[in-house]
Amino acid sequence: MIENTSLALLPLITATLVMAALFYVRDGAISLFSVSFMLTALSVVLLFTYMILNVLVLLPLYAWVVFGGIGLVITVGGIVLFFR
Repeated sequence: MIENTSLALLPLITATLVMAALFYVRDGAISLFSVSFMLTALSVVLLFTYMILNVLVLLPLYAWVVFGGIGLVITVGGIVLFFR
């Protein structure tokens, strides 16, 4: 397994921060059913899933690409929504 797979967590962490900022600043933290809150919750669930699978050594070989890619998509989407 590649030793620097924890770098896949960086896009997920930034996705969580960007979407949480979008939820509080833009949406005013009004509804739990807003898209920004749902994506924030999804990114947190993905972070926990990645870490649990990594600790239990059940993480597939290139799963870090999928987790990092999803985090990158959520981050870019959150930045686009923030400035729209």
